[in-house]
Amino acid sequence: MKKYFKPLVLLLALMMVVSFTACASPAEDPPAADPNDNGDVDVPAELPSVALALPGPIADLGWNASGYAGLMLLEETYGVEVSFTESVSQSDIEDVLRNYAAAGFGVVFAHGSQFQDAVLNTAPEFTDTKFVIINGIASQAPNVASVQVADEEQGFLMGAFAALMTETGTIGVIGGAEIPPITNAVAGFSVGAEYADPSVRVLSAMTGSFEDVSAAKETALSMIDQNADFIAAIANQAGLGPLEATAERGVYSIGANVDQFETSPESVVTSVEKDVTIAYDFAFTNIIEGTLDADIYRIGAAEGLIFFSPYHDFEDFVPDSVRDRMDEIMADLVEGRVTILN
Repeated sequence: MKKYFKPLVLLLALMMVVSFTACASPAEDPPAADPNDNGDVDVPAELPSVALALPGPIADLGWNASGYAGLMLLEETYGVEVSFTESVSQSDIEDVLRNYAAAGFGVVFAHGSQFQDAVLNTAPEFTDTKFVIINGIASQAPNVASVQVADEEQGFLMGAFAALMTETGTIGVIGGAEIPPITNAVAGFSVGAEYADPSVRVLSAMTGSFEDVSAAKETALSMIDQNADFIAAIANQAGLGPLEATAERGVYSIGANVDQFETSPESVVTSVEKDVTIAYDFAFTNIIEGTLDADIYRIGAAEGLIFFSPYHDFEDFVPDSVRDRMDEIMADLVEGRVTILN
């Protein structure tokens, strides 16, 4: 069963302005005498400590940075004790999760579907710990919940924008590791491009890695050689390679996960961001209210989690006609008039 974002939690989350490269701040500073004053959220006197396991580095300007930002949001908003481990290898996942639970952390976030099996193996040993898999598809244990980001919506918006902006009629999308969040986003790109302009040619490739920047760059260069003038990469750290390629060749990029304009101001026209901190706040708020079930929850553009960054230096480059059409497409997506994945 899929559950959706509570309006109350959405309201709170949208009040928070979060940077992926710095600690988040609540919309209003809480009074010094009551650091756990969180508006309408019923906060217990003692909040659980929170740990986070990440598959890559928090400086990747992408998926892992978004998980770290989510953890920092919880620390700043609720004043809870936090800890994290970045770049956790597959062989170490269970040990990291088990060590956090054994140390008494009440909530353990696993930032990615690749953590799923390890969470399900570890959770039965620590029934007093709540495990949350971001982008997981599991809820088979009573103390495990999955909060999914609608990644296909991110790809859909990227593809639609690229299709409306291309001058060559050819665009490209590059994915990293072949896991559902990435393959869904890559598939969504093609659907979005067709939705915006069925005549556009879409080049699509998976590199199989989140770390191999060179491979992703070479893939982008190959697409550019095939006349692609807009390229999106959904590959975490490896996605930095295509940004380099587009800048070097004088074509354009659409950033992923965070606003990547500063990373490649020559080529990043806009980014389709994922404010994954909303997923963290959703999960933690429901945990402290006792309403996060062993279930699968899914949130996306309708909840404000997926959105476009500003155009920055490309304000005059993007035609009004494209802006207007993208507003319509976003409304179609938010209001449920689009089917991306069957």
